[in-house]
Amino acid sequence: MKEKGLEFISDPENAITEAAIHTLFDISISQTLPEDDKLKPGAFYRHDKVYIVGQNLEHTGLPHDKLHEYMGKLVSFIQAESTMNDLLKAAVINFYIGYLHPYFDGNGRMARLIHLWYLRTKGYSSALFIPLSSYIERSRSSYYNAYLLAENNLKISRVMDVTPFLIYYIENVYNKLTGTSPQNFTVETFQRALSDGKITVKEKDLWSFVLSAYGNNEFSTKQLERDFGNAAYATIRGFVLKFEELGLLTAQKYSNRVKYAVRI
Repeated sequence: MKEKGLEFISDPENAITEAAIHTLFDISISQTLPEDDKLKPGAFYRHDKVYIVGQNLEHTGLPHDKLHEYMGKLVSFIQAESTMNDLLKAAVINFYIGYLHPYFDGNGRMARLIHLWYLRTKGYSSALFIPLSSYIERSRSSYYNAYLLAENNLKISRVMDVTPFLIYYIENVYNKLTGTSPQNFTVETFQRALSDGKITVKEKDLWSFVLSAYGNNEFSTKQLERDFGNAAYATIRGFVLKFEELGLLTAQKYSNRVKYAVRI
């Protein structure tokens, strides 16, 4: 489902509105949730309390009856022209989705998708290739601590100061992005092959998944088969061989194993 979300936010026709955010949640996350975590028919947000517990962080999501108001304010903030740096504004958006917690589950994934969506609307098309989840997973303790510091600041000053989260994102994500996005050659080669009919729908989904899940990290065919979860091994094998031939993937042999990576 994640590749459907990336495809949706990459479409310039899809502006960030509450209705569009609901569509994004529906196509990328909702269908994978158990029934108890799904939204009521026609509802944009959760209809009950939710509690978030992670390491030292304990947080109660915004009362559900206030979600429409606050999500509306967040969308207005997203749409408003601002002198704020685009990367920092994207991180603020990410923070508030996590803080408001508008869904029973999938809030982190939605926060990251909307983060990338905002950057795409500001002209950072290569942001769609950044595996935010991987960076956060490698620094999860610092991620939770940033939320904890913001919570504590709010209790003391009664002012929401997101500075700890911005510092976290600068140090653990943005400062580590050098060289992680495909070069224009790679992007243009893919688009040309797609236009020429050389790439199937399944291969397009696999490529989107590889870009978002691995970035410039190496992966094996077995790992991709397991992580993608919706393609036979023969399909995975054919995909990596074709994309290596197209010059979109590089291959590195380790003893009797081969690992692949996006050409950057």
